[in-house]
Amino acid sequence: MKIVGTRTAGPATAADAVNRANRLISEAFRIAPLKKPRGFVAKFKTWQDYEVWRKSHPHPRFW
Repeated sequence: MKIVGTRTAGPATAADAVNRANRLISEAFRIAPLKKPRGFVAKFKTWQDYEVWRKSHPHPRFW
């Protein structure tokens, strides 16, 4: 059997888990820096209008 790398144990304490989560979140934002948009309300008369509007926005958090 060939073993590549090592497997690490889980976090020892809750503080370790929080620190690890914060590092993962910051790394995710570094890789894909999507800013969180402000909340808003959009009303559409038909589903077709909504689909046209949705496809015009590349940012998935607007959907």
